[in-house]
Amino acid sequence: MYKHKLLSIFIIFIFSLHANAQIIEFGQPVKVKNKNSYTQIIGSNEFGSFLIRCRDNNFKKWVSIEKYNTKLSLEISKDIPLSIPAFIEKVLLVNQQIFVFISAKNTATNKIDFLVIKLDMNLNQTGGMVLLASIDEFMLSDNIDLTIKSSINKKFYTISFIGKASQNNKDKSALYLYGFDDNLLPIYAKTFEINENLNDIGTTNCDMDNEGNYFTILDFAKVGKKKRKNENRKFVLYAFYKANQNMLEYDISKPGVEIDDLGFVVNNIKKQVSIIGFYSIEDEVNISGYFYQTIDLKTTETLVNVLDSTSLRLLKEKISFSKTMDLNDLFIRKIIPRSDGGVFLISEKYFLTRQSYTYYVNGFPQTNTRVVYNYNDILLLSVKPDGLLEIGDVVNKEQQSVSDGGYYSSITSFVNNDAIYTIYNADVNQEGDVLMNKFNVKGKSENKILVKAINASVLVIPSDCKQISANSLLACTIRDKRFTLMRITF
Repeated sequence: MYKHKLLSIFIIFIFSLHANAQIIEFGQPVKVKNKNSYTQIIGSNEFGSFLIRCRDNNFKKWVSIEKYNTKLSLEISKDIPLSIPAFIEKVLLVNQQIFVFISAKNTATNKIDFLVIKLDMNLNQTGGMVLLASIDEFMLSDNIDLTIKSSINKKFYTISFIGKASQNNKDKSALYLYGFDDNLLPIYAKTFEINENLNDIGTTNCDMDNEGNYFTILDFAKVGKKKRKNENRKFVLYAFYKANQNMLEYDISKPGVEIDDLGFVVNNIKKQVSIIGFYSIEDEVNISGYFYQTIDLKTTETLVNVLDSTSLRLLKEKISFSKTMDLNDLFIRKIIPRSDGGVFLISEKYFLTRQSYTYYVNGFPQTNTRVVYNYNDILLLSVKPDGLLEIGDVVNKEQQSVSDGGYYSSITSFVNNDAIYTIYNADVNQEGDVLMNKFNVKGKSENKILVKAINASVLVIPSDCKQISANSLLACTIRDKRFTLMRITF
C-alpha cells in the first residue's frame, strides 16, 4: 500500500514523456495570482532551478524569487530583499550565488548608486550591499535603458547606458560604460561622447566576449531625415577593446539601402563579431536581401562585408510561406555562431493589425479598436563564413491572438550538437499541442509534435524559456490553468 501511494505521488508531481530521444518532464503545478503572472528564468545548477516573478514585465519592483528542486517542485519563494527604495536592474545566477543588481538614489550625495546584493542557494542575503558605481543624476534620462551584461565565462561584467553628456547641452549624448571582474571589482569606467540628441539614439543590442571586450549597436537618424522605424536610420557598431581601452566605431550602413532589422553575435571560438540583417533598397517597401559583416577581434579589422540580393529570392522559389508569399515583416529572433565563423539565423514574420468593432451602451453605438498580434512563418538561414547562404528553410505556422501582447505566441529555440530546434504552440488561444521543428546542418528539416494534447495539454510561454545545459531546455508553461515548469532533455 505504501509503495502504491509513493507511485501515485510521483505520477502527480512528475510527468515524463519520451518522444524520439527527447524526455519531457513536468513539475508540480503552482497556483499563481494574476498580479505575479510574469516570470523569468535565471538558470539552473546542481541545487535546482531559479526564476523571478513580478506583476509586470519590467521586473523593476515587487519582485519575488523562487527556487525549484531538481524534480521541478517549488521549494522556496521569497521577496528579493531591498532595505532601501531601489529598482531591480538584473538578476544573475553565477555558480553557487545569485547576484541582484539594483539602482537607487543616494539622498546624501544626490547621485544614483549602482549596487549588488548577493543571495545564497536558499535565497538568503549574504553580506551587505556592495557599491559598484555612482553617477550624477543628470546623466540619466526618464526612460533610461540600463543594460547589465556578463561574459559567457562569467569572468567580466558591464553596466552601460546612453545618457546626457553634460547637464546643459541637450545636443550631445554619451555612452557610459563600467567594467568589473569576476569579483565585481571595477576595472574601468569610461565615457564616450556621441554628437547626437539623446532622444534620437536607439540601441539594438549589446554583448561581451570572454576577454572582457564590449559591443553595442547604436542607430541615429540620417542627416536631414526624420526617424521612422528603422527607415532613414544609420547603424554603427561600437566596440570597446579592454586591452588598450580603445573604443572603435564600425559603420554598418550601406549606401542606397535601408536596414529593416539587424543583430550581432560574439563568436568566442573564432574571436570575431558577426553582424547580420535584412535590408531593402532606399524608398522601396519590400526586403531585397540580407547583409553580413564580420570583425576580427585580434586585428580589429573588418574581414567580410557582403550585401546579398539574390540568395533570398532564389530560396523563395524553392520554399513557400503560409498565406503571404513575401519576405517582409521579418524580425530576427536569434543569431547562433557557427564554429567555422558563419552564423545560423532564426527570424520570424511578425506584424500587427487593428480591427474596429461596434458595441452598444444603453442603445447608443460605441466604436473601439482591438489589436491583433500575428506571429507567422519562421525563416531559417545558415550562412557560411564568407557571407554566402549555405542552406535555408521555412517553418510554416500561423499564430493570431487579440489584445494579449502575443504572450503565448512566437518561438523558443534550442541548440544541440548538429541541429537547431524551434518550439512553439500549435494554438496560442488554448492549451493543446506543442510543436517542434528540427533543422540540421545538412539542411534537412523535420516537423513533429513535441507534446501531444492527448497526453498533456499545455501552453509554452516562449519568452520564458532558457537553455540550461548542452542538452536541456527549461520552459515556463501553463498546464491545466496552472503554472508548471517543463524540462526537455535532448
